[in-house]
Amino acid sequence: MNFDDEDRLELQFLAGGNIVEHAPVFSPDGRFMFVRCQTKVQVYATSTGELTRVLDEATAPLISLELDRKQPDLLIGCTSTAELFRWNWRAGVLKNTVSLTLGNGETILTCHLMNLYKGGDTACAFVTAKGKGGEQVNWLVINTSTGEKIDVNCGLKLKRRTPLVDVGKGQFKYIILAQGFYIYFVNYENWTFCRYKSAKHHTITCVKMSPCEMVAATADSEGRIYVWRNFEQQNSMSNTLFHWHHTEVTSLAFSPSGGSIYSGGHECVLVKWAVASPDYRKYLPRMSSVIRHIVVSDDNDNVLVCTEDNAIQLISGSECIIKSTVQHFTYETNDKTGQSKFPLGLRLNPRTNTLVLNGRSGHLQFYSAYTKSLLYNLRVVNTNVHSEKANHIIYKTRITRAAFNINWMATGEVYNDLVNFAEVRLKFWHYNERLQSYILNTEIELPHENGFKAIIFSNQFQVDNLRCATAGEDNVIKVWGLTDSENIYKRGTMWCCLAQTSYRNLPIGSLCFSQDGSLLAVGYGNTLALYDARNPRLPLQTLSCPPGLDGVISKAQLRLAQTPLNGARKEFTQQRQQLWALLKALINSNDENLIQQAKDLIVGPPAKAKLVSQLENSSKEMVFKYIMKMPELGLHQKLQLLRRFGVECSVPDAHRDRLQHLQQRAVIPQATKLRLRKLEFRLHRLHPRHFFKAKQRLSHVNNRRQKFENLVPQDVMNLFSVLKLDESSKPKKEKKGKSKLNDSSKTNMKTKKIPVNAAPLQGLAQISHVQFGAGDQAHLVAVCTESRVLIWNLLTLRLQAGLKLSVCHLAFDPLTNLMAVITKNDELHVFQPSVPLPLYQRSNLPKTHGLAWLPRRQPRQSSINVDWQAQSTLLMLTHSQEIACLALPGQSPSDDAPTPISFSQPSATTDIILKHATFGIHVIKPLQVSGESLEKHGPLIVGREEHSAVSAFVNLSAHTMPAMSLICGEFVKSLLTPADSTSRHSSSSAKDGLLTNGGTVNGNGVEHRDSDEEHDDEELGEEAKSTLTTRKTLLKQDEKLVDFPLKGETDLQGLDNRLRIITALRTKLRI
Repeated sequence: MNFDDEDRLELQFLAGGNIVEHAPVFSPDGRFMFVRCQTKVQVYATSTGELTRVLDEATAPLISLELDRKQPDLLIGCTSTAELFRWNWRAGVLKNTVSLTLGNGETILTCHLMNLYKGGDTACAFVTAKGKGGEQVNWLVINTSTGEKIDVNCGLKLKRRTPLVDVGKGQFKYIILAQGFYIYFVNYENWTFCRYKSAKHHTITCVKMSPCEMVAATADSEGRIYVWRNFEQQNSMSNTLFHWHHTEVTSLAFSPSGGSIYSGGHECVLVKWAVASPDYRKYLPRMSSVIRHIVVSDDNDNVLVCTEDNAIQLISGSECIIKSTVQHFTYETNDKTGQSKFPLGLRLNPRTNTLVLNGRSGHLQFYSAYTKSLLYNLRVVNTNVHSEKANHIIYKTRITRAAFNINWMATGEVYNDLVNFAEVRLKFWHYNERLQSYILNTEIELPHENGFKAIIFSNQFQVDNLRCATAGEDNVIKVWGLTDSENIYKRGTMWCCLAQTSYRNLPIGSLCFSQDGSLLAVGYGNTLALYDARNPRLPLQTLSCPPGLDGVISKAQLRLAQTPLNGARKEFTQQRQQLWALLKALINSNDENLIQQAKDLIVGPPAKAKLVSQLENSSKEMVFKYIMKMPELGLHQKLQLLRRFGVECSVPDAHRDRLQHLQQRAVIPQATKLRLRKLEFRLHRLHPRHFFKAKQRLSHVNNRRQKFENLVPQDVMNLFSVLKLDESSKPKKEKKGKSKLNDSSKTNMKTKKIPVNAAPLQGLAQISHVQFGAGDQAHLVAVCTESRVLIWNLLTLRLQAGLKLSVCHLAFDPLTNLMAVITKNDELHVFQPSVPLPLYQRSNLPKTHGLAWLPRRQPRQSSINVDWQAQSTLLMLTHSQEIACLALPGQSPSDDAPTPISFSQPSATTDIILKHATFGIHVIKPLQVSGESLEKHGPLIVGREEHSAVSAFVNLSAHTMPAMSLICGEFVKSLLTPADSTSRHSSSSAKDGLLTNGGTVNGNGVEHRDSDEEHDDEELGEEAKSTLTTRKTLLKQDEKLVDFPLKGETDLQGLDNRLRIITALRTKLRI
């Protein structure tokens, strides 16, 4: 089945995106701000930070966005493909699109509007572009109305770097450019320019022009800020130094009056300078991350600060306090370590169905895909945040694993600077209902060594008998459980280790609990081990399949080049051709003579082929002496060069024995590995005071050993192959003496035989993912290796199915038993474990960090064979830091809205229709009031049928609802279900008599006040009379206790006893 031809789903981006890559733009009145995010322009209200409009007509990423000076309602954006888009941003309408006239193959780098109008209704633009060949940067002036180039007479020539550009749009019309340490000032009225160099040739990082003066500011990589005046004339030019930052300055901004400068850098501090006095400055410290852009509104009331964690913070210009924040996903800054920003991947919190992923350093972010909003950031790592330094790598504590339960959260954090012993912490967090957040409950230091492999809870929705399993890099699994706290200052529950286990010291790939939490499946290497979750000491069963089924092929593949390679020895050309012909013949026949001939040809000497340039013995000796005197070559390189000239070298017997002994010690270090393993076992017997020192020393030994083992196949093994020292070689007994020179044409080399036990090396498949099924497929376990997905049946302990997939990420949906996997080739496959046939396939997906199934608020009533996303939606976290999903064109998961609210039970179809309208409640309210006077409502009975109305009322957006005073009363009345009056007053029915013990009761189970009359007692039987008498007595005692006054208002013990007696009496009444 060709899924690509029938696939109607398209990849849509639900959330995320970098909103701080470019500086935002304020509206003229400062009420709105325009933010670029790839191809979209998002319009936010500065007062509330809410998204009001999205302009998404652009077809390529926007590199510039500005408002026209004469038409403030006109928003002009330029894309990297040389297209100008002009929007009326107040109406949200695209007016037109203009294509710019550029050279062949040029790409736009920057585009800035100028205060210059020539032949058009919009301002001209100063554009810099660069061709594909990497030549110098070109600049030009473009008419934004027509897209044509305007010829100007200026001799400015730029270099190869991408320039930093800013344009003054006020009275003083200047352009400032910076490339490296060169600074250019261009007057775009007469098109004259002047060039300067920065102090000490430091690289310029940002430039800015003053809006009302002939003043410019530049900042360099050393944290120095220079304010330039009178820069048009080099003789009278002056600059002033402003220095506080100790790292590079990333952004500059002038106030509208030009009297102040804002600056920011890697210190996460916003600095406000007074231009008149460089020593006077104000600070706004402890910003959330590195400052990237600073923008000041025209009225000087608001200052926008873009931080590198993908946040835009709105700051008051006068008070320097944060007013609001616009935040999508939070990002961790680039720490130069090359590690992934999202080691946790994409997780789902079962309590609120929110997405959880890594945020800024040491934080977890909770994101709601239903409302497309960031709920909050939870600080997990309780350490200080270190600022970055130039040419330094700063390692931070990273949250690598996390697991979620409806009431609990477990996190694993690791700090590893690759020098000292790794710091590992396991933390358990409990959800606090009052604070609506997670509170730290238990913290365990060093639960595992070197980090975590996996953390998982036994059940997502149950709290009783909850277990948590963790797997570490030390190949040990630990099971944790809840016990009473031993802390005298904090009573309650805490987590402690119940058991730990390992299996043959094999590396752990993944682990998973069964649906009921009774079994724990662990992938050790290529073995699947099943444990009893209550006592995981020894595995109940171990399952492994033959190498051919788990993706490891027990055969060798031989490839021969069809054409001679550069540097190939010519004497082997004929041998390769003969071998290729024999291999073709071996494929078509099983002739033993051909097999033996192929073996002899593989290990035997070269065929009768002569070297191109044969040297005499005297010449070979001269070549040998000359090559051996070359100090810049190693021994292996010298031997390879000698072989090129046809010179063969042999080794004496004594040296050969020593080299073979070295080969066994270096290449096959079984004894060394055994000694290191014994030392690791002895470590656990040491006292904790000496354990960590010994562990650190042993880790250094292992690191040196690993470096040596990596060096052996590169250098040592090549030397042994040249000297013809391998496992099958033996020292020659008939030859003695030192190294001799032999002519290869005269040497009679004996054919070596292939040993019987020689076979291709066979590796082991490594399990990367383990996942149980759910419901009627709970007995199936999916195991993923490098190139296979294996389905095991635990009832028969047999392999049920297998798929040829190289899984990189796996996500399981317990509602539909669907498994979604993304392969290493960026292909998506969706299938069920019971029927391993693909329900959906898609290729050419973007690189992803993780997958997650998000349950729908309103599931669709369709089969998974028709719509495999009917119950849940598959979400992907891409490498571009966005959440993507697959949906039909024009649809998105946000369309999964609840049903309209229906509070009361209307009597007619017209009332139903009017109820769904926003102000329809006013039309039918008189009818409801007249009906309420005739109808008596019964007891308060909340049924399941009104649950959809309650859910709809809670989830509906506030801006689509009428006033709360109009709908609150109707909503409460919808929860009241009137009881049947006939069943309430009829006492002769046998059924009612059984339910009420022969008496007439109200909805709360208490008799009416008129039920103790004599004519009612005469109609009752003897058993009913005795029951009624007992109930009357209990009611009288209850009334006495209720009316009985307390001895003292502060007698809490007496009040508790009184409440206990009243509760017991009312329990008897119910019985």
